[in-house]
Amino acid sequence: MFVNAHDAKNLTWHADGRINDGLLCHPTNYPKWKTIDQLYPKFGQDSRNLRVALAFDIMNPFGNVSRSYSSWPILLMIYNLPPWLCIKRKYIMLCMMIAGPRQPGNDIDFYLAPLIKDLRKLWVEWVDV
Repeated sequence: MFVNAHDAKNLTWHADGRINDGLLCHPTNYPKWKTIDQLYPKFGQDSRNLRVALAFDIMNPFGNVSRSYSSWPILLMIYNLPPWLCIKRKYIMLCMMIAGPRQPGNDIDFYLAPLIKDLRKLWVEWVDV
């Protein structure tokens, strides 16, 4: 994403372009963002480090609510971007699809384990550098 100059500029918007007016209009204004910056100052210093949110929802691929088959798209959204771009399809990554005859319910941890393992591996590799 940093190869494209326009996208690279947008990915540092949270540090360079936003108005810091104290309103909670972007994740950078929330206390948890600042907590990560304090706990990991090396990570917080570089505005190019990507911060992502994990989201999922249920959908019925056949459009019939009475059917028992369901799909759960698991998405990663980039929070470095301006609010009007965070939710654009171009910047949302489909990283997993849980499909089956029933909802995963409490078993969703089983499905998410490989993704969480990969994200932790990326984090540990970065923090150790």
